[in-house]
Amino acid sequence: MKQGLTLEPIFSNNRKTFFRILELPFSALVEYLKEVPIGLSLDAELLNENETRLERISSDEKSLSEEIVENLVFARLDEETERIAEYIAYNIDDHGNMMVSIEEVCEKLKTDASVVNRAINAIKEVGPDGILEGKVVGFGVKSHYIEPDVIVNEDLSISVKEIGVRQPRHFTKLELKIFIFLNEAINYRRQLLLTLGQMLVRENTLFLSKKIEYPQKITMSQAAKSSNVSVSTVSRAISGKYVKTPIGIFQMRSFFGRNVEKDYLLKELSKIVAEDCKLTDKEIAERLRPKGIYISRRTVNKYRQIFYKLSKGND
Repeated sequence: MKQGLTLEPIFSNNRKTFFRILELPFSALVEYLKEVPIGLSLDAELLNENETRLERISSDEKSLSEEIVENLVFARLDEETERIAEYIAYNIDDHGNMMVSIEEVCEKLKTDASVVNRAINAIKEVGPDGILEGKVVGFGVKSHYIEPDVIVNEDLSISVKEIGVRQPRHFTKLELKIFIFLNEAINYRRQLLLTLGQMLVRENTLFLSKKIEYPQKITMSQAAKSSNVSVSTVSRAISGKYVKTPIGIFQMRSFFGRNVEKDYLLKELSKIVAEDCKLTDKEIAERLRPKGIYISRRTVNKYRQIFYKLSKGND
């Protein structure tokens, strides 16, 4: 049963604030609301140091460069542009500044400025806000813990971390207006995350029960249509957020999008090729299906060629 969202932000001139509330993960949102200068009282499920529901991020936490390279697969670039984009990504500092010039990239990689600019635009498309402007935050300083926004319980029901705001005791008409807006924006955020979480479970019962190894992707357009919102709203809602499930903690974006992550696909393909290098692309595609990876023969061939090139490069 589809669950639509009909609530809209109540002030069009507060659009930026509304999307900020939607985009921020739980802990950051609590800190953001504390700064609102109208004396809000917050009821939030904050965790102290002795509680065990905080999840430690292991040493495989990604750098900003790694994060960008991993996401480049979503940009669907040609081989040359992807190669240049990866080079640029590894020459970006933790704040999002590009440490090489376009001219230096052209000279080093023997390409022209149009291709470099295409790669730069792709990085801006898949990277975090402020990328290539030196305004990225949260990288370079290791975060040891994460706090999931969405929780999939053992019975596969969904809960969302709650933030409640209480009306100030003494307020002006303007402050009351701000309070009403914030309260509705927070409730909208919660309802959308709940809807996306329910969608995530419906499409991934096999993955969550460990019957397949890879989560089933929900396209952004499918999620937007089912939730009665825009694709950009879905993108903001899952940005930087984690979901805790009975089988582990995952980034929400792991379940949304169209393509299988490049690194995962290459790893699984390499296992199959190592067992039998004479398999056809069609046969490899068939062997990937029980793992939950449904891709065409043409896509198998593309990543098979990438795998062979990487293998030769490591020899």
